[in-house]
Amino acid sequence: MAKFEEEAEIIEQHCVAAGTYRLRLASSRMAVHGRAGQFVLVRVAASLDPLLRRPFSFHRLIPAEGAFEILYKVVGRGTLFLSRCPPGTRLSVLGPLGNGFTLPPDKSQPLAMVAGGIGIAPLLALMDQALAVGWKPEALQVFYGARSAEELLPAESLAALGIQPRWSTDDGSYGWNGSVIDIVRQALEEGLRPAFLYGCGTLAMQYFLARLAIEHAIATELSLESLMACGLGACLGCALPARHPDDPDGDRYVHVCKDGPIFSPGSIRWQKIQFQRAQSPIYLSS
Repeated sequence: MAKFEEEAEIIEQHCVAAGTYRLRLASSRMAVHGRAGQFVLVRVAASLDPLLRRPFSFHRLIPAEGAFEILYKVVGRGTLFLSRCPPGTRLSVLGPLGNGFTLPPDKSQPLAMVAGGIGIAPLLALMDQALAVGWKPEALQVFYGARSAEELLPAESLAALGIQPRWSTDDGSYGWNGSVIDIVRQALEEGLRPAFLYGCGTLAMQYFLARLAIEHAIATELSLESLMACGLGACLGCALPARHPDDPDGDRYVHVCKDGPIFSPGSIRWQKIQFQRAQSPIYLSS
């Protein structure tokens, strides 16, 4: 698959939730060749400080305008620097990288999408892709949760697509009082049977989502997170334990940047991962 390195100009940047920014960049090649689920590496400064590029999922792909968007949360020096870049700033970008989400062939079948916090980033691109190829908005069942209401994207950003998510917040400040996994579990118990399920969020969230998917025998793709330095599979910093493809009882390590970031729930050795409350997803770099 083609990869490009080029200078992309910032078209606009807005704070859309607490500490969360939506950045639109001009890059016709990324917009045309990128797919939902893939990511791009961005050099956030012209100098060597910060040294490493930051990886971000495609949040929107807009080929008609020759542009793409990323959604990110300020969590460290790199993203803080990026949040201060005004329109007109040119940033070096490398991509599209990684694999992408796949859609089933039958466009009449319902799809479920589960986002935890900034995990909404790649799923909005997937919603766009599904709608563009023929899915009806009512066929997209979206579950979207965060720690509090101020961390959620504005409701109108999804309503503009004709989608009405089921919301949840850990503190009960908006929607269901509890985790997004709670409302997914409830929906499955009430009879929801999507043809395909997609998820993105912290590894801990996705562990529980993977268990639900396997328990209910739902075809599923998860956009996984891991600490990522190079984004190209060279530094080995984003390795996760996984099942060996040729030996069901064997183990191996996969690299989220190169082998993913999209994985099936049964391919990962979840029990060997040490979960932490605060982690650094591929779309959320410090």
